[in-house]
Amino acid sequence: MRPLQTDFSVYKGFNFERPPVGFKFLFHKPEGIEQLDKQLALCEMLKEAHQSGAPFYFTKENENCFGKSFLGMVSGGGPSDGGMLGVKFEIIQEPHANIRLRRFVYNMEPGAVNYVAVSPLDKLTFEPDLLIITASPGQAEIVLRAMTYSTGEMFESKATLVGGCSWLYVYPHISGKVNYTVTGLAYGMKGRQVFPEGLMLISIPSSWIPTITRNLNEMKWDIPAYRLGREKFIEYEQGVRKALAEESQNP
Repeated sequence: MRPLQTDFSVYKGFNFERPPVGFKFLFHKPEGIEQLDKQLALCEMLKEAHQSGAPFYFTKENENCFGKSFLGMVSGGGPSDGGMLGVKFEIIQEPHANIRLRRFVYNMEPGAVNYVAVSPLDKLTFEPDLLIITASPGQAEIVLRAMTYSTGEMFESKATLVGGCSWLYVYPHISGKVNYTVTGLAYGMKGRQVFPEGLMLISIPSSWIPTITRNLNEMKWDIPAYRLGREKFIEYEQGVRKALAEESQNP
């Protein structure tokens, strides 16, 4: 693994209740990190890092849901259920809808990932492939604004009712796009009670980490206009627009 070079100290300013967590997808066994000593679903690995506070790695033997399939740790999912699984779970009306849903879910290349290293940010020793942030909506606004600040990129959230861990871990890694979701929307995570409802999960792939981190160091986090109240906010906006119009007439 490539040793950590990125300075993540700016993230301390958020005082997150649950620390950001770095993930690394590996073909070879990582050195200097202990293997997880239990079985969990992929969606629970983030919570485990929050609770343990220590780095660990996991393999297909540690993952006890569909996550190992999404990660390409195992090939195929056994005999087809004809789309009946979602029907039996009482979350999908008919098999055809379940089959259609499965077409959207992202999967790693089979055999490419044998190990996944996981570490809370303050114990991180390697450059992560993903940085996953668990935040309040207010904290999430700052992180997502940092993505847009120098690029103009739009916020984009993609998810499905099931396979939520694929959108949190696999999609950002494969697509190179930042993705976010809200806890309480995904069937497996909700059933396993991984997190309380209403938290923002932001998954940042390695290609975006430098930009977002740099912008967090540069931009203003606290926007005074957010605290003005409706009437004063409108007055403030109108004043800025008027001043800009005057500037445009006298360049």
